[in-house]
Amino acid sequence: MMPAIWPAAAPGARPPGAPERQGWTDAPKIVTFARNGEPENDGVSMVKFDMGAAWDDAMTLVRAHLPLTSVLAGLFFFLPGIAAALLGPAPLAPPGNATPEQISALFWEQLRQQLPWLAMVMVASTLGSIAILRLWLARAGTSVGEALGFTFAMIPTMILLFLVQSVLFGIAALLIIPAIYLIGRFAAVYPLLTDRNLKNPFAALAGSWQLTRGNGWRIALFVVLFVIAMLVITIIIGAVTGILGPHGSFGYVIGSAINSAVSAAFGLLNTAVIASIYRQLAVRTAGEVFQ
Repeated sequence: MMPAIWPAAAPGARPPGAPERQGWTDAPKIVTFARNGEPENDGVSMVKFDMGAAWDDAMTLVRAHLPLTSVLAGLFFFLPGIAAALLGPAPLAPPGNATPEQISALFWEQLRQQLPWLAMVMVASTLGSIAILRLWLARAGTSVGEALGFTFAMIPTMILLFLVQSVLFGIAALLIIPAIYLIGRFAAVYPLLTDRNLKNPFAALAGSWQLTRGNGWRIALFVVLFVIAMLVITIIIGAVTGILGPHGSFGYVIGSAINSAVSAAFGLLNTAVIASIYRQLAVRTAGEVFQ
């Protein structure tokens, strides 16, 4: 069994002996949840969301029990990525004199060929994130095997959650700003599912909405900045590894391994970011506060 790694102090509260800093308070307002995952109070978090504190906590999570989480990151992030790169369809290159219509048609054909592989990578990454969150957030600690069992048992819930979120974000995508706002308000959905062992996706969505009240835009900005930085680094590394060789060459294999390793690291870090958001905002009822 792995010991739980919640800090002794509640998220948002200043840990014993720690210096004062923005985002820590000695008397946080408690956001509580019933046993079924429904929020019991008005859901206003105890402090304004602190990006710096969340990033520090994410780094702490990544370092904590890294050998165990590295196994899950390799299984769910690295292996699917390199399998898609090596076994999936080769990239389609347009001819030098291609017209815009030909380039567009080539793009959609490439997307059609890659779609099953992209779906496989997305599903594996989601399951990996759930398993890692379970290791980090389990209130009594858990093992890798137990985290995997929990993850596979949550698949029906995850399917329904995916459908509901797809509809919500699809509607919001008609207006860019609401879609970005939803990123902040639903940032705590996966941590709530794993921490509270929720089987009802609507309870997780409602709980995240309540938990992030008053901090939606701050959290959205934090997540968007992180994703932008991640994309920039990924593009730069991809450009460098792209010169190692064409598809099917040994250099391509090396480049694919590097790209997949970077993606796995970012997948682990992304999971830590959403966990840190939840840890900072969520406080359980008295006697159950992150022991």
